[in-house]
Amino acid sequence: MRKRDTTNIPEGTTVCSVCRQRKDNLEFSWYTSRPRMRGPNKTSRTRPNSHCRDCSKFLDKQLKKAKDWAIKNGFPRPEYGEPCQCCGKPVYKCLDDIPDGVIGRWSWQCDHDHETGKFRGWVCKSCNTGFGGLGDNIESLSNALEYLRKTQ
Repeated sequence: MRKRDTTNIPEGTTVCSVCRQRKDNLEFSWYTSRPRMRGPNKTSRTRPNSHCRDCSKFLDKQLKKAKDWAIKNGFPRPEYGEPCQCCGKPVYKCLDDIPDGVIGRWSWQCDHDHETGKFRGWVCKSCNTGFGGLGDNIESLSNALEYLRKTQ
């Protein structure tokens, strides 16, 4: 088994965005070849997300279970070029695959309920990230919609 490279991981602690516990930075995953682009320590590495390693393992298992359920029950990942169920824009494998003149998205994502693990559907990365950024629940999405309505 390969030993984990811990060079250039900044000293200190971070609060996990899932379990809300403050943990040593060594308890988080870090890119090995992507340095920080801002801040006082530009030689340290960038953290890919704010989940501790334990929570990341749990979330990875939950996501795999949702994907496996979807495929087993007749909900395979849509073909590239098909529209996202949420925004309606065509979804391609990567940004470079979007044809010139097409307003499209890239990367299908398995949308699932983080409380129950239940599969909800296949959406583009932009929509899935948007759900997560807004709290991944109806109340927060409704609040965002109400805000947009008030500010038009």
